[in-house]
Amino acid sequence: MNFFQRALKNVTRKLSKSMLLALTFFVIGNFVIVGLGISNAAEQAKVLTRKKMRAAITYQMDYDAFYEYVQNLPEDEQQDAYNHYPYITTDEIEALMADDRLSSINALTTLTAWPMDFEAVPLNNEYEQRENGSSMSCYIDENGQEVCEEYVWIEPEIFIKANAYPNMIEFADEMFVMVEGEMFSQEEIDDAAHVCLITDTMAEYNNLSVGDTIEISFESPADFNSSFNSWYQDLGITEEDVKMELEVIGIFNNMTEVDPTAENFEWMSKMESPENVVLMPDSVYAEYQYNLSSISWDYYKEMWPDDEYYQNDDNRPTMDSILSKTSVTLLLHDPLEVDNFVEEVEATLEGQFRELNANNETFKQLARPLDTLTLFASLIVGLVLINAVVIITLVTALTLKTREYEIGVLLSQGVSKLKVVGQFFVELAIVAIIGFTLSVGSGTMIAGKVGEEMLQYQVEFAGLEQTENEDEDHYIGNWNDSYFTEISLEDMVSEYKVDISPLIIGEIYAAGLGIVLISILIPSFMIMRYNPKKILMSAQ
Repeated sequence: MNFFQRALKNVTRKLSKSMLLALTFFVIGNFVIVGLGISNAAEQAKVLTRKKMRAAITYQMDYDAFYEYVQNLPEDEQQDAYNHYPYITTDEIEALMADDRLSSINALTTLTAWPMDFEAVPLNNEYEQRENGSSMSCYIDENGQEVCEEYVWIEPEIFIKANAYPNMIEFADEMFVMVEGEMFSQEEIDDAAHVCLITDTMAEYNNLSVGDTIEISFESPADFNSSFNSWYQDLGITEEDVKMELEVIGIFNNMTEVDPTAENFEWMSKMESPENVVLMPDSVYAEYQYNLSSISWDYYKEMWPDDEYYQNDDNRPTMDSILSKTSVTLLLHDPLEVDNFVEEVEATLEGQFRELNANNETFKQLARPLDTLTLFASLIVGLVLINAVVIITLVTALTLKTREYEIGVLLSQGVSKLKVVGQFFVELAIVAIIGFTLSVGSGTMIAGKVGEEMLQYQVEFAGLEQTENEDEDHYIGNWNDSYFTEISLEDMVSEYKVDISPLIIGEIYAAGLGIVLISILIPSFMIMRYNPKKILMSAQ
């Protein structure tokens, strides 16, 4: 008869003892299931919430660190430091883009413009019913006479997003959907090609299609018809210099729709409307900006010959300085890679006045109740397992005294001590499996109820209030440059569900066998010291 058969017979022969041990394992199993179930549910809720969030990371200048650095410089060096304010360079951006985890990047310049040979899509709201603003401006001419004139303000109607790269986040995340044509290419960006994309509503309203051209102005036409604003005339800039003709190479659908019930709809201007967005290469606007900056620089250099800043050509605007950014937004393929990406990049940024923002502070704050649940659940499981090992070890060791004669007979018959230990292990393992199997059903029901109660308590204790999901008035506008997914406590809590998966059940059985294995170690040392002859002689 092998040791497994002997173990099975011993379990059935001493039924009361086996039932008591099975009950012990049943209680242990319930605690372990509750702990593992709650812990797993909390972790899964965080993972599922993170998956629903856009994997966006803002790589930006750390203004506070830079200003603190400047304040610690000698006073005569501070102005020079401000004059050479650090920016995020093209080389930095391209180094980030080399990472395979990166999906898209927005290195944007956002600005407004005036349509010249086409019209912005109207909103037909109360704001459009008013006339353009005007004011009376007065100045003293060269003859000492006061001259007054009415200055008319013509509001810009087009919102421009100029990106330095073709793989925009909006298209990758389907905030924009291409309807016709194509996105501008990297080659067109490098060549500063005068191309653009317009919305489908703008195309339809103006009867435009791919291949047509539009003309925009980066400055208000009214400024060139006013003698009060003489800055352009002083610089020698004409109205034609601030205009630009762009070829329409793509038409897209902006998935953000104008909502007439939105809180700010009645006072929205056309440039705030998602239907009046135009996309263009950042290099095109940078080229325009460089030309105007150069003209301005030459003007002030001649006007102020004693000015140290303008007389130093090292401070002259360059294309690199204009193309540089104060922040860029990165989009990763996998939201679960965000934390690792941030950690790796931050390790290389010491002393560079850069910082990464992955909206983690909001996420961590909302995840606080779940983190506490995970901690409590882990402590429960740990304490239960430690106590289980101590109790089962003690019970097993105490029963050895009553089974000394049985052990002596087995050893005298040539059964190895290792097989005797194996028999004890199998006996405990059989009872443990029975106890843990019975605990799966009850533990599952208990875990769900206990988990909900503990989560509710933690939410209240953390001071994070849950609010009812309701349709709120959303503010519509193009100026919001945040690509972070707004999450609420409800979003995270809604993902919390205690579900005893096959993996957890497997962990429970593994924990049970682990308890048995550890619990049998001390008794096994005692068995190894037994001498069969002494045992049988003492029994006579």
